[in-house]
Amino acid sequence: MTDKDTKKGAPPVGLWIRVGPDLAVEEVIRDLRQIFFVINGSDYERNMHVVEIIGDGEDPDFREKAAFIADFAKRSGIATLYRGDPSVAREIDVDGVTLETLEDLPCARERFGEDGIIGLACGTSREQACAAHDAALDFVTFGTGGAVMPNPEDLRFWTILSDKPAVIEGHVTNDHAGYWVRAGASFLDSGDYIWSHGKGVMQGTVNMLYAIDLALAEMEKEGQA
Repeated sequence: MTDKDTKKGAPPVGLWIRVGPDLAVEEVIRDLRQIFFVINGSDYERNMHVVEIIGDGEDPDFREKAAFIADFAKRSGIATLYRGDPSVAREIDVDGVTLETLEDLPCARERFGEDGIIGLACGTSREQACAAHDAALDFVTFGTGGAVMPNPEDLRFWTILSDKPAVIEGHVTNDHAGYWVRAGASFLDSGDYIWSHGKGVMQGTVNMLYAIDLALAEMEKEGQA
């Protein structure tokens, strides 16, 4: 068996794919099926990718659609999260929750116990990141989404403070994915790039995974990985 034939355990940097809030289930499932086909056909035995669902948790129609999408993702081997209310996250049966405030942490602990994945959206606040570290949360996110990217110094601060995963929020493309990999990101907010790719979501996923693997290979060659 050659090195090329040997599957690695799990990628050290994963895709963070946001879904919602307007869930057109048939279209979402169609696209996710193609995205997961690429992910699960990679050279890794396991994946380290996340689908994060966002939407109005008070809307019963949204919760029904979100639960259906979460079930499909989990059956495909993808971790699932809901951003916002931990009670809604538990109801739609995702693996965990991205909190928008630490005030919801007691509820999250109660709903998910020791097994749930609980993180905090820190925006541009290192103070929030420190609070997440002190609370022993499982991950943090940096950035506010959209075209405005987070401050790389916030990510560097976190990688010194903690070995827990950090998500880069914003419109990450394959052109600058390698920069964030080198900076120490654990997950890249890839949804906008993948959903809108001119040649379809499969090509968008291939491009992102290739950019990540290329950066990791270069780091390994340089002795940085």
